[in-house]
Amino acid sequence: MSAAYKRIEDLLDRWLASVELHSRYLELDDASYARVQKWPEHQRPTRWVLDLARTRLLDLKQQVASRRDQGDERFAESLELMSLLTNLLGAEHIDRFIPLATKQPDTAASGTVRRPRLKTAEQRAPAKATAAARSGRALSPSPAAKPQAPAAQSGSSAKGVARRAAAAAPQSAIPDAATAHVIADAARFLSWGREWPAIAGLIARLADRPSEAEIWKILRAHRETIEQRARSARD
Repeated sequence: MSAAYKRIEDLLDRWLASVELHSRYLELDDASYARVQKWPEHQRPTRWVLDLARTRLLDLKQQVASRRDQGDERFAESLELMSLLTNLLGAEHIDRFIPLATKQPDTAASGTVRRPRLKTAEQRAPAKATAAARSGRALSPSPAAKPQAPAAQSGSSAKGVARRAAAAAPQSAIPDAATAHVIADAARFLSWGREWPAIAGLIARLADRPSEAEIWKILRAHRETIEQRARSARD
């Protein structure tokens, strides 16, 4: 085995061990996770991110072993060169990555602080009922209310037409490059198994992307294209 293959295989083994440790960290609360080791700033990896990393690592290990057995000495060197160039040229700073883990989790030291959970349907029901009641009162005509004059109705109709025209008018211009980045990001996240409602928020965290509101406009306008690309990527 060449020195390049030895370095690549050692690196992949360290990454795989790190992913397995992070899978165990999923059981820890945020306070205990922060105490495991000194972490760089990042978002805690979720299960789907770890599963994706594990799958791709195992695929790459298999390819490396196959090329090594075939006597392809340049394959490992090419991987090292690509890793170097990615760090120098291609990598963008994002919060979502899997930092290298080396410490075993201490589950016994887990505290009681948990990540916030979404409210249940029963907890949301009183708020919805209150909002509905307020809406009903707002729509109910006052006993002293007088019917609108025809001129007022005509003015209201004109305002409605103006509002619809304004909504249909193009909003703040988004460069074509930004649109292309958003479409590519969305297709990638969909192919990784992310749900459509979460995509805009994920893309907005990336560097040099439009605001989340602008991203939603792009997603709605190009949804068919994005879904086609995601299907092609999965196939």
